[in-house]
Amino acid sequence: MTDITETESYEQKRKQAIKASRTMLLMQWPSYTVLGLIGIILPILGTVDETALIGTILLICGMTQLVILAKYGINPGFAWRFTVMLITFIACFLILTGALSDLFTTEQILGGYLAGTGGYIVIEGRYSFSSRHIESVVYCGYFAGVMGLMLFTGWPDLIWWTPAVALSLYLLALGHTARVFIYKEKSAQNTP
Repeated sequence: MTDITETESYEQKRKQAIKASRTMLLMQWPSYTVLGLIGIILPILGTVDETALIGTILLICGMTQLVILAKYGINPGFAWRFTVMLITFIACFLILTGALSDLFTTEQILGGYLAGTGGYIVIEGRYSFSSRHIESVVYCGYFAGVMGLMLFTGWPDLIWWTPAVALSLYLLALGHTARVFIYKEKSAQNTP
C-alpha cells in the first residue's frame, strides 16, 4: 500500500514539475523573444551603453524566472530553477556594478553565465522532459554553451560580435525553442 502511495505521490510531483516547466517555457517565449530583439535592434538604431543593456536584459530574465518560481512554489525542479535564477541575478549584479571587473571582463562573466545556463538547459531537457519533444530544448542548451565559450575565449574577433549580440541570439533561440516545444506538446496532446 505504501509503495502505491509513494508511486502516486512521485507521479503527481513529476506532473507538477512538467506543468511548471511547460508554463516556464510559455512565459519565456514572448519575454525572451522581445528581449533578444531589443538587444539586437537597439544597438543598430544608435549608440547604447552595452553594459546597461546586458544588465537590464539579465535583470528582466531573472524577474521572469522569479515570477515562475513564485507561481509554482516548491515542486520538483525548484532547486535547479532557483539556482539558475540566482545565477542570473548574480551575473546581472556583476555586470552592472563591475564588482569583479579587475578580474573578469563582461565577456567572460556573460560567457560563463551562458555556458552554465546552457548546461542547465541540456540537463533539464534530457531529464525533465524524457520521452517528449526535447530535441530543440537540448540543442538550445548546446547553442548557449557554444555562445558562452565563444564569448569567454574572445572568439571571433569581429566588430559586430559583442556580448549583447551573443546574449540576444541566445534569448531569441531560447524563445523560439520554447514556442516550438509548447506547440509540439499541444499537438501531441490533441492527437488521439
